[in-house]
Amino acid sequence: MNKKTSIKNIVFDLGGVLLDIDYHRTYEAMSQLLGIKFTPDILPSNVIKILNEFETGKTSTETFLWNLQRLAKNEVPHGRNIIEAWNSMLIGWDPEKFEILLKLRERYRVYLLSNTNILHLEWLYTDLANQHKITDFDSRFFEKTFYSHLIGLRKPKKEVYEYVSKEAELVAAETIFIDDLPTNIIGAKSVGWNVYHHDPSDNLALVLNKKLKLI
Repeated sequence: MNKKTSIKNIVFDLGGVLLDIDYHRTYEAMSQLLGIKFTPDILPSNVIKILNEFETGKTSTETFLWNLQRLAKNEVPHGRNIIEAWNSMLIGWDPEKFEILLKLRERYRVYLLSNTNILHLEWLYTDLANQHKITDFDSRFFEKTFYSHLIGLRKPKKEVYEYVSKEAELVAAETIFIDDLPTNIIGAKSVGWNVYHHDPSDNLALVLNKKLKLI
C-alpha cells in the first residue's frame, strides 16, 4: 500500500469487516430448512443463479423465496421461515466501529461497497434503529454507499469497482479497499486500488492504526 499521506479514500466491505456475521449459521439453517446441502462449494448452478440474481436486484423477494421453496426437498409452508434462515448469518455490531467510521470521516472520504440484498439490508436498518438508535447509517458514516442489489453489480467483477470509481470520482492510487474475502481483494486490485485483506477475528481499530496507519 502507498504511504499514509497518499490515501484519501477508504472503501469498506460490510459483512466480516464492519458487521459481525457468520456464514455458517445460514448454511446450516438453510440446509435444515430446505432439506438440501446449502453450502457454496456444492450448490448447483441453478441455486447460485437464484442467489446472484437476488443480490444484483434482478429478481424480487417474492420470486427469490418462491424459487427456494420450489427447490426444497422439505415442505416450507411460509416464506418467513426462509427469511429467518437467510438472515441468521447476521449477528450485529461492535459499537466501537461506529466511532471509528466517524473518526475516519474527519480525514478521509469513506465509502461502503457490499454484496447484499433487500432482506439483509432491511434487517440491517431495523437492527441499527432498534439496538443502536441509528436511522441515518448511510449518510452519517459514509460519503456514499454502494449495495449490489441497488447498483446491479456484485464483487468480485471488475465492473463493480469501475462503477464505484466513476460514481465517487476516485483516484485509484489514493483509494484503499478493505474486505474479508480474497476474491474481492483481487477484483479491486485489478482496477489499481490499494487493498487490505481483513481477518474478521482481528480488531479493526488496531488494523487501521498499526497495520494501515490510517488513524
